[in-house]
Amino acid sequence: MSKHIHDNTSEEKERTRGHRFFQRLSSPLGKIYGTNLNPLYNLGGIAILLFVIACISGIYIFIFYNINPRHAWDSVEAMSANIFNGWMRTIHRYSSDLLVIFILLHLAHTLITSKFKRLVSWISGVISFLIVVIIGVTGFILVWDQKAKLTGYLTARLFSTLPIFDPSIAGAFLMNDLDTVGGFFKVALFGHIAFSLITVIIIWIHVLRISKPKIFPPKKLILYCVIALGIISILFPVKSDPPAQVSNLPTETTFDWYYYFGYYLMKLFSVNQNWLIMIGSGLLLCIIPYIIKRKNRAPVFIDPDKCDACNLCSYDCPYEAIDMLTRNGKRKAILSPYKCVGCGICIGSCDEHAISHPQFPVVNLALREKADVTLYSCSYFPDPELPGNLDIVHYRVPCIGSVMPGDVQQLLEHNSQKVALLSCEDCYYRLGKTWAISRFLRKRAPLFSKKYNASKLKLFTLTQYSKEKLLGFLDQQVEEDKRPGKMTVADHEKTRPFFAVLILTVCFALVVPLSSTVVRFFNPAEKTLFVNFKYISTPQEYEQNKSLAKHMQSATPVVKKRSSVMLKIFSSQTNDLIFEKEFTPRGVRQDIAMFIYTQLTLKEDAVNIELRETAFPEKQYRLNHVQLKKGDGTFVVFKDNNLVLAGAN
Repeated sequence: MSKHIHDNTSEEKERTRGHRFFQRLSSPLGKIYGTNLNPLYNLGGIAILLFVIACISGIYIFIFYNINPRHAWDSVEAMSANIFNGWMRTIHRYSSDLLVIFILLHLAHTLITSKFKRLVSWISGVISFLIVVIIGVTGFILVWDQKAKLTGYLTARLFSTLPIFDPSIAGAFLMNDLDTVGGFFKVALFGHIAFSLITVIIIWIHVLRISKPKIFPPKKLILYCVIALGIISILFPVKSDPPAQVSNLPTETTFDWYYYFGYYLMKLFSVNQNWLIMIGSGLLLCIIPYIIKRKNRAPVFIDPDKCDACNLCSYDCPYEAIDMLTRNGKRKAILSPYKCVGCGICIGSCDEHAISHPQFPVVNLALREKADVTLYSCSYFPDPELPGNLDIVHYRVPCIGSVMPGDVQQLLEHNSQKVALLSCEDCYYRLGKTWAISRFLRKRAPLFSKKYNASKLKLFTLTQYSKEKLLGFLDQQVEEDKRPGKMTVADHEKTRPFFAVLILTVCFALVVPLSSTVVRFFNPAEKTLFVNFKYISTPQEYEQNKSLAKHMQSATPVVKKRSSVMLKIFSSQTNDLIFEKEFTPRGVRQDIAMFIYTQLTLKEDAVNIELRETAFPEKQYRLNHVQLKKGDGTFVVFKDNNLVLAGAN
């Protein structure tokens, strides 16, 4: 017997491997959830669901939150003491953690399956991830516990390299200087809310050019996720660190790795190196579509002379590439080539054969002895293993959604005993499998005619096909007079709710350990000295006002340049110089106050600190015999025109 293969897509098989791999990886979950509810096929939808849950729970707990940093921690603890409010707080935390995980999984899925070619969707997805991290970090600051203090300190250190940012704010966080930190705290509160609203806009942009996007997962999967999240929130309630005011240095704090992964790099690299890592990794993510070049298929061609303006192709296109417009006084389907990805789903929508594609095979409908079976396989389906001793005709199409019901009707009438469709489990083009099944089940136009027995048709998904199953389908007896019949679909369809919830609960629970691991940025056995204050040095030069007009003359001299200062630290015992650094005034003309910030880990028991203006050596300040203590740090500030020690609040 013979096998006739019609394949115009063979040159593109290389790029389909990732999609096949991901389907085989995801398929075992289909035995529990069914294909439609498979969490790995709904990663983006689950991420948006978790974002909505985090927003709703966040709005609720904000009702009980005190925005004053002096009382913030107490209000959060009072919230946690209430069973329901504490449960909502935990839901808010874990939904936020899971949001990061599902965004990363969605990103990994996009990379593996090579779906990153649509630049707007890809870049907006990367931006949404960065914004979600910012939302999480600002949220942690609002608790105002030891972790919030560490977050504020590290954030201030990170931004201290920017000329407009005051580096002494880092020390203000450690010293619990709420007069200084209070403004930063309010910015964090505003950012937490504002960036959440911005995320909604980013999500809209993310799906803007996709027709009929799945914003949320199916209703049953939503229910399973909510139940699982509720269970882990009961079993593992969130707890705050001790309040920020307890000590100066947060020597031991819990660390949420889902949001703090970047902060850990500050323990390993300098601030400037961290900026390079952040900017470099962000740019790398954004330019991936340019690095890993992957061309879409050529666009389809629409013959306006054959188009009957039925509108089906426009409605079925997953990417809104076809519009119904009036040309020469007639309504016709018009293609936007830059939107078309060449999936060919519109071909299956057109009964008039007005749409064609260079990679769509020519179906031989000439009269001949009927083959045992005609196979239509999606280009993302691996080369099927076929049984021997059978007359098989095999057409390879860009997407299973491009198969025309009218062609299949003619094949069954004149050319083939049966027809099998080989499809992805999760359609690469999102809607091809769905539209194909609906057409052949007579639920969506163009309908498979009731004049033909649909029981001669069967659709196999990627993991459900084998040559033995194909033989089993061919061996099934079909009563010719039993019409209209029904096409069968070999796919994961049954759902086991109990195990579905159990698996999600276990997977969600795996998040908990990494959300509260203990990390140490300050060693309590070390002696740490902080010199931290704002200093206005003596003017060195004044602006010469040459204006003759009285109203243009300043009542007081205008400073043109101020003196720089030298900070020196000596050992009290040996008077050896330990540290020396010159600080210059800010501004283009060096005429603005400067910020003195130095953090040192020392072995000495006591040190002498000297601050001297370089242009005016006689103007100096000295603090002798500063005793260094372990654990909570020693802070030196400038107050009342003197260097003084700052005690813990």
